[in-house]
Amino acid sequence: MPTARRSRDTRMTKRPRRAPNYDRKLTRRIVLDDGTHIMTLRDAANLFAERFATVTSWRLLEFAIERLIAAAESAERDKVKAATDAIERVLRARRLLRVRQVHHGRLMPGRHSAPS
Repeated sequence: MPTARRSRDTRMTKRPRRAPNYDRKLTRRIVLDDGTHIMTLRDAANLFAERFATVTSWRLLEFAIERLIAAAESAERDKVKAATDAIERVLRARRLLRVRQVHHGRLMPGRHSAPS
């Protein structure tokens, strides 16, 4: 019987699961072609729900959603970075990201054209 008690006690002392936190910031800001800024996991989740609601099967999107959920459930920066990368890959594949233009020999994120 002591073995059963130990296993029950072990289960009781496990850390409780954290509630998902979709307000975590992405590791970098993502700017869409229409000027929308995606800065949090919630922003990305809402965008996916709006833009991809009719997509029935696309592994790249499924992978990004899995990463997004894992990042929301974890406090680890690596998981948030993995989610950010996956989100960006989906948006790039659908050509939804703002185009980067060269300005004075450097890439300028989020610029449509060089200033006059």
